[in-house]
Amino acid sequence: MVRREKCPSCGALCEYDDRSVWEGNREREEFKCPECGYVLDVVFTDQLPHVRVIEKGTKKQNKESVGNE
Repeated sequence: MVRREKCPSCGALCEYDDRSVWEGNREREEFKCPECGYVLDVVFTDQLPHVRVIEKGTKKQNKESVGNE
């Protein structure tokens, strides 16, 4: 399922697909905001995490200060 989520750290609107295609070979994957690196979600999937920014955030965020890396 394609999900859209606003990053609580930088405010960017991100979109990612968290569905699994195959039943085997799944692992927990982190879906991170491409703008600041904040972990938006952790999903049990067989895909490689790919998150794209729909709308850039308005909050100023220093990449080194992200708290959950």
